[in-house]
Amino acid sequence: MLQILKETHIPFSRLRYIGFIASGALIVLTLILLIVKGGPNYGIDFKGGSKIGLSFSDPMTTEKIRSALAELGETDVKIFRIQDVSTGTSSFQIQTPPKTLLIEKDEQKSFSLRVIDKLETKYPGLEVTLTGEETVSAAFGKELQWDAILALLLGLALILIYIWIRIDFRFGVGTVVAVFHDVWITLGIITLAGIRIDITVIAALLTIIGYSVNDSIVISKRIQELIKTRRGATLTDNIDSGINMTISRTIVTSLTTLFVALAVVIFASGTAIFPFALTMAIGVVIGTYSSSFIVAPIVIELEKILPSRKRRT
Repeated sequence: MLQILKETHIPFSRLRYIGFIASGALIVLTLILLIVKGGPNYGIDFKGGSKIGLSFSDPMTTEKIRSALAELGETDVKIFRIQDVSTGTSSFQIQTPPKTLLIEKDEQKSFSLRVIDKLETKYPGLEVTLTGEETVSAAFGKELQWDAILALLLGLALILIYIWIRIDFRFGVGTVVAVFHDVWITLGIITLAGIRIDITVIAALLTIIGYSVNDSIVISKRIQELIKTRRGATLTDNIDSGINMTISRTIVTSLTTLFVALAVVIFASGTAIFPFALTMAIGVVIGTYSSSFIVAPIVIELEKILPSRKRRT
């Protein structure tokens, strides 16, 4: 296996309080940010709104579309370019917040036609085609919010049970805390960056959860193996050795994922996949950190409160 670092001896157990302070500060800052912002910046999937898909006969830019919408009084909009790889053509998706949400189908069509008429009037010779439209009510968006929260809580409970059975309860608690830590801090950073939380971002967060859990299980299994084979070693020694043995694998896996995500962030800015890629890039960095500085250190602290059977004996 490719190794970037060899024979590392980083004292993760002694550095755990630095990690706790850094993570605690980021968690508190995220809470303050969400309070100041009035909560996460939900997209139309969770808050309600409209989506309109448009294609054009001539090359078009988001700046031109935004200028035309501003003349209609629509300034709070999100515009994404959608590239068709097979044909080389591109279309655009326009997302409008609830204040412009029109529930009736005829009214929604009227709004779409007003946008098309404005674009064709502002740019003579341009032909605009409506490729799709969608309306999400605020009530449905609220219900979807609660469904997403319940799904996350259920997932965390199942993760705890699985790791409890396969490894140890303490490692399960550490992994659940790390997952919450990763999602919470990533949520704060994307809120600060102005990214709206929609189904795409939720997909990225779920991917981050799977990535973080997988990384935590690999490290936890290695530590468990050392605990079983190195009878005379202390728990902190086994934890430090286990993390150092897997750190090269962790870095290689993280960098591979991070480079791909950053490539999309750089070259797909302004497209519909940009929020997913940015969320993934942030989550990979936070998840890599937490697998070494959150999971195992929490096991050390839990050992003081709930010592293992061998230590009790």
